[in-house]
Amino acid sequence: MALPKLNVPQYKVKLPSSGKEINMRPFLVREEKVLLIALESNDAGQIAEAVRNIIMGCYGFNDEDMDKLTVFDVEYLFLQLRGKSVGENMKLKLNCNDAECDGKTEYSINIDNIEITNKDISRTIMLDKKNGVGVQMQFPSLNTIKSLNPENLNNVDVIMEVIISCIESIFDNDNVYDVKKESSEEIKSFIESLNSEQFTKLQKFLENAPAVYHKGNYKCIKCGRDNTIELRGLNSFFT
Repeated sequence: MALPKLNVPQYKVKLPSSGKEINMRPFLVREEKVLLIALESNDAGQIAEAVRNIIMGCYGFNDEDMDKLTVFDVEYLFLQLRGKSVGENMKLKLNCNDAECDGKTEYSINIDNIEITNKDISRTIMLDKKNGVGVQMQFPSLNTIKSLNPENLNNVDVIMEVIISCIESIFDNDNVYDVKKESSEEIKSFIESLNSEQFTKLQKFLENAPAVYHKGNYKCIKCGRDNTIELRGLNSFFT
């Protein structure tokens, strides 16, 4: 005899990058198990893959849909999903900012109080105003999360690879060049021809790209010190 099937509720969520309303169902026990295993691994790539698979299942996305999402879309969708699946309040254990205090204080964040920072950042970066040379950027996708983890931020090759993947077009006073129609060698050669100041502008774009964000205050449960917390990016909410 077939066992009964449970009804799964559906919710409406707005996609941050476009404002489009999409459907969502809470994640199931089997999906939560996959996520917990990934979190225990502390491997950025494994966590990113688990988040990707859970979002695809709960929002009904296919691979093409996922590839169109920005990192901040994915972060926001996942936190909304987490809120509807296990509760709107996330509880974190935070260290005291006093290096001599080993206190760990429980801190609660309501999913509804998480915002997206730098959402209106310009994607157009001028590199040479005299000759009108610049680039039109696109925000990083989920596929870049592994490359952007803190351990790789000082790796020049990784940074360059991510920057190249985020360039949508290159322009000057006369033309606009679609990077999809240019060879990877030509794009890499263009980036390598930049001076330090120009390259830093592209790095800053990545560093300041939109992300889920929360700022708050808490008092250390052990020493009583007043602390400030700033969380930026999905990984910081897994503290």
